[in-house]
Amino acid sequence: MAVAAVAWYRWSFEPAVIIPIALVCLAYGLGALRRRAPLSAARLWRHLSFAAGMAILWLTLASPLNTMAVHLYLMQQMQDALLIILVPILLVLAAPGAPLGAALPGSLRLPAMPAIVRGAFGSATLTTALFIAAVFVWQWPPYHDAAILSPPLRAAMHLSQLAAGLLFWARIFDPAPAPIGLGYARRLMMLWIVALSHIGLGAYLTLKMTILYPAYDVMGRLFGISPLTDEATGGFIIWVPSALLCLAAAIMVIHMWGRHEDRVWAARPAWSPSNSDALLYPTTGEALVELARPKNRKLAIGVVGFVFAIYAMTIFAGVLNHLNDRRGGLVAHAVGSLAR
Repeated sequence: MAVAAVAWYRWSFEPAVIIPIALVCLAYGLGALRRRAPLSAARLWRHLSFAAGMAILWLTLASPLNTMAVHLYLMQQMQDALLIILVPILLVLAAPGAPLGAALPGSLRLPAMPAIVRGAFGSATLTTALFIAAVFVWQWPPYHDAAILSPPLRAAMHLSQLAAGLLFWARIFDPAPAPIGLGYARRLMMLWIVALSHIGLGAYLTLKMTILYPAYDVMGRLFGISPLTDEATGGFIIWVPSALLCLAAAIMVIHMWGRHEDRVWAARPAWSPSNSDALLYPTTGEALVELARPKNRKLAIGVVGFVFAIYAMTIFAGVLNHLNDRRGGLVAHAVGSLAR
């Protein structure tokens, strides 16, 4: 395909994209009207979060970004980050289950749907593995090139990324604390594992010196960007912005953790001189610090371990890149010797 013939600046209005998004927005609006709940500041914020998520989803799949994503690896990674991180976070924080459920006929409503989702995907290991797989599987060069060259396969890639993102972030920002939802420490561990996976993959793609995705050359790269620069920039998007979004989510989880402990403290029973109450609800600053010391120590160890893991993965990516370059140089030298 000639690069000059690519109308990258045009918007697309595919019915397969517009109709589902329009139906979901219509159902949400209808459900919000049926509930007739008073418009509080928190509810208004959730409506805005849902609108922002659906708007970004539409822009991701219908704007020129979608066209450029099959001609530039960096644009594809930008689209992937929106689909698997930003859009799901906005939709999950909007808590759209109640309005969407209210839009359904009474016979089709499932009040226990949150419990069903928690039961089917309650495992933190399974949810994290699905999220990481949705990133790594589609970054495998044969699968990635096939998705770029095949519109149906590319649609399947987008759908799987969005579904994995919704499942993962729904567990991360689940308003129900343990034991119904996941413990906050476990949520932080999930985020750190995902961030480390993005850092490792992104560092390797940024520092490598070989071309992994020739499908973009088949489609025609835009703006005269070289293949190596294109892929290195895409790797940087996976490395830094995606990992930073995970770290921002970790800060939000820590905030949720603190608010939960404040609610528990506010709901404590009247203090009595019994030993059990004194242990659960200390009345002096020293006792409170002593009670929080184990949790603070675990959190500090986790943060320090995360920082060291980042450095270790970056160094590993650099060493692996050096070994690949050296092997490539040896192969080139051998081929040149044989030619002479």
